[in-house]
Amino acid sequence: MATSAPMDNKSFFTEYGEANRFSIHEVIGKGSYGVVCSATDNKTGEKVAIKKITDVFEHVSDATRILREVKLLRVLKHPDIVEVKHIVLPPNPREFKDIFVIFELMETDLHQVIKANDDLTHEHHQFFLYQLLRGLKYVHTANVYHRDLKPKNILANADCKLKICDFGLARPAFHDSGPTTVFWTDYVATRWYRAPELCGSFFTKYTPAIDIWSIGCIFAEILSGRPLFPGKNVVHQLEIITDLLGTPHPDVINRVRNEKARRFLGNMRVKPKIPFSSRFPGAAPAALALLERMIAFDPEDRPTAEEALADPYFAGLADPSREPAAEIISRTEYAFESRKLTQEEVRGLLYREILEYHPQAKREFEEGESRSNFQYPNGGMGADFAAAEERDQNGGAEDGHRDKLRRSAQSLPKESVDRYRDDAAYLVGGNGALKRSDSISNDQVSLPSSTEQLDQLMDQADAMSLDEQELEAAQEEARRMMEENMRNRG
Repeated sequence: MATSAPMDNKSFFTEYGEANRFSIHEVIGKGSYGVVCSATDNKTGEKVAIKKITDVFEHVSDATRILREVKLLRVLKHPDIVEVKHIVLPPNPREFKDIFVIFELMETDLHQVIKANDDLTHEHHQFFLYQLLRGLKYVHTANVYHRDLKPKNILANADCKLKICDFGLARPAFHDSGPTTVFWTDYVATRWYRAPELCGSFFTKYTPAIDIWSIGCIFAEILSGRPLFPGKNVVHQLEIITDLLGTPHPDVINRVRNEKARRFLGNMRVKPKIPFSSRFPGAAPAALALLERMIAFDPEDRPTAEEALADPYFAGLADPSREPAAEIISRTEYAFESRKLTQEEVRGLLYREILEYHPQAKREFEEGESRSNFQYPNGGMGADFAAAEERDQNGGAEDGHRDKLRRSAQSLPKESVDRYRDDAAYLVGGNGALKRSDSISNDQVSLPSSTEQLDQLMDQADAMSLDEQELEAAQEEARRMMEENMRNRG
């Protein structure tokens, strides 16, 4: 993650209300968006992460994406989706430029869990996939596609609880042809987890099956400990996908709308399908049977999240009929998607969204009353944030503390899974709420950096044939081979 610039003064947060509500602990994340600090909500006693997103309106496209994400996370309330607890109210609806989003804390992400655990059990495999599909079913019943599912966008706790996060690329599906298809032209999903129909712009309409493919790739990574399709570029991605799945059926190829992609697939040498049992030795047969369905080349052959939850693999654990479903997202709520917004328009929309967390202020704002009676905080919280970042920059004691927390999050005892699996009725019944850990997160939901930066990074990654995760995987493989060579010499 990129390192953010030092804070220019100790006035961080001082103009915003509710400063005394939170006790700041330490910096747990930095990026182009700003900084994240762990904190305690003194009103509820909960440990939280406060994310300061700086210069929100510098690029309207970024602000629109943030608006979309906070709106989605406000309505997508589910135990398998990260929760926005609160958003701090800015002092002036027409002049604010930073926002402060309070998230629940999680300890790590699934990418780190997979790296640190080479002995995950069948119970881990099953319970992880169950949670991912359960959360995805909820998202899809709201008529929303996540579009960027990958291990780093799945938060995790040491008790084996997973939560889907980072809805910065998510989209509600509004159209006239029914609730299951939608067409997008912008960037969708990190390449390694990108469905083949997105690699070649195969079809004019995309379905929720793009998310099912991503979940399948994540599940394969859980089973093997390595990314399933680490393509160096789009062509290589399709090559290694077909190396495993075999050459697509001619009927599927004929439906591909992109002429170059259709010609590429049509000219491909005939490849047989590789048995999954040989690719994933030791995996449960029922797990592999479901995996094959989720990563079928043809999106029409993939199950929905609800159908996947009904698979025999989850017998005794899941009851799809009792899994909570979401209300379909209102088209009116997202009318802003259909037009180009000005900076002031998106600022006003984001302010109104923040007011949803402040019922009294919302009433006063709608009634046109003055906010002069609001109590602004003193500089205590600003000093706390500045001190936390200064300690972080100086490599203070909190670094060791954070590493200790990270290590504890990556150790996943089998009894943690068993505790949840033995209480399946609790998982699927009643209020559908799973227990939450109070531990501190190392990596919270990340709202997007600028669209321009994203495009530049994508272009650079494609040009170099490596992205950040690919480079990390290559380094891991090099270390593994070096250790193996040293053992052979010994």
